[in-house]
Amino acid sequence: MSRSPAKTSQEKCGTMATAKNGHCSVEGPVQELFMQFLSLPDTGNAIRLQIAGFKANAEGNSSSSSDGIFSHPVRESLQLPPRSPTSSRASSRRTSPDIKSMRKQQKRGSRIKQFYFPEGQPISPQSNLRDRITIQNLFHGHPNGLTQEEFLPVTRGFCNLSSYCNAVLFNAVDRNGVGRVTMQAFRDFYTENMQKFDTSSRLFRLLNSDKKGGKRYLTRDSFSPLINEVVKRHPGLEFLKSHPEFQARYAQTVKARIFYKVNRMANEELTLRELKRSNFSEVLSMLDEEEDINKVHDYFSYEHFYVIYCKFWELDDDHDFEIDAKDLMRYDDYALTTKIIQRVMDGAGRPFVNKTRGRMGYEDFVVFLMSEVDKTSPISQEYWFRCLDIDGDGVIAAYELEYFFSEQQARLQQLSQEEVQFTDVLCQLNDMIKPNVENHFTKKDIRSTKMATPFFNIIFNLSKHVVAEQRDPILIHQVHSTPELCDWDRYAINEYIKLAESESNDNDGMDQGNEDFEWDAKDMMTDNKDEDLTPGLVDSDI
Repeated sequence: MSRSPAKTSQEKCGTMATAKNGHCSVEGPVQELFMQFLSLPDTGNAIRLQIAGFKANAEGNSSSSSDGIFSHPVRESLQLPPRSPTSSRASSRRTSPDIKSMRKQQKRGSRIKQFYFPEGQPISPQSNLRDRITIQNLFHGHPNGLTQEEFLPVTRGFCNLSSYCNAVLFNAVDRNGVGRVTMQAFRDFYTENMQKFDTSSRLFRLLNSDKKGGKRYLTRDSFSPLINEVVKRHPGLEFLKSHPEFQARYAQTVKARIFYKVNRMANEELTLRELKRSNFSEVLSMLDEEEDINKVHDYFSYEHFYVIYCKFWELDDDHDFEIDAKDLMRYDDYALTTKIIQRVMDGAGRPFVNKTRGRMGYEDFVVFLMSEVDKTSPISQEYWFRCLDIDGDGVIAAYELEYFFSEQQARLQQLSQEEVQFTDVLCQLNDMIKPNVENHFTKKDIRSTKMATPFFNIIFNLSKHVVAEQRDPILIHQVHSTPELCDWDRYAINEYIKLAESESNDNDGMDQGNEDFEWDAKDMMTDNKDEDLTPGLVDSDI
């Protein structure tokens, strides 16, 4: 008598199993033993190896599969270690680090492209070949080399430098002073100093003539050959050729403005990083396109130089190009307090270039004037912050503000005939700046607002504070109508107009005085026509 298929299946499963839908379902101790077997680390590794083998061989390999875990039945004699009573398989566990994944991450990290090239980016063979061909075309037909004038297309077109760098570059290549630059000499210089670098780096290496001595910075003298070329060749400075003394002062002013704006560390050592972060290379290139040098406001404007020079000349009575604290007090009709003047003269805002103790030189006055006029720039804010920060802790505290404001307070009370309380002013400053800590003003607090100018003027500049309080509509209109200009640009334009008008009026007055004097001389000669007056006597009287 044949047995049913369900009964045969049940018998094959054993007495510890039940049949469900024609399949064996393991229950009881067998199920627990099987689950413990699957939780073993060796079992998991074997399963992963088995899956990897299946992926490697899609057709399958019976011999390899026979060594897998599925060919080993569960033995009844298998002994397992006791399970921890405080843990369960379902609980979260810290897994050991996966060495393979860590190695993959390390390999992936090692493939990050290099982004910092202290000696310049490597040049591809295609770029190198293109440069060689271009150099050959530039020197074609000149077997003996190029003169300085013929070298100009190399400087501008190939090296991407301003034409005012032409003489500097030519002299750097022509080390022996032959007067000509051969193709091989330029190729060697270009490969070493320019091919792998950007425009700012090329300019830095070109001006850093003392790089063999180990210096990695530029000084004011490093810019002298370049600025001299601008003074000599720019069409907007053609009229200065007959005034060599003012050519020197103009060049001195340009270098002072360069170090004021570019050398943020104020240590007279202008680094490549500072040059790259500035706009000097772009402004220098603008000189090739703009014939009116007064339209290049940064660094090179002659009108700006004229204003700076005249302002310094007004204070320098003995014209030795040095002023002391008493001379500086007369600036802007005694607008600044004596305490802030003393801090400036001590070099608190920026160390002086002039080494005479207690004396401010012309270059130091350039820094002072530009910082005092335009307090919206980060450079001027740093300047005046250091002046007010007496203890140098990076915070302008209430006691420091009270110290500087005490003199301003007396001047305001004398001017308005009203009592001015420092507590009210301090409350106003807190509302203006909104510092993170009340009554403690940091550079970050001041820079994060647009109120740096009134903040500093309240403390030590009487005239500008009074003008700001009056809300002059003309000044407000000038600011809104010229958003592309900074406070220094507007100041320089207005002051240049005033100085030009004053000089014109003085000349008219002198002409009128000479004309009146001539008529007086004629009257005198008419009245004394009967007397014997020799021309020498008349000339003597005149």
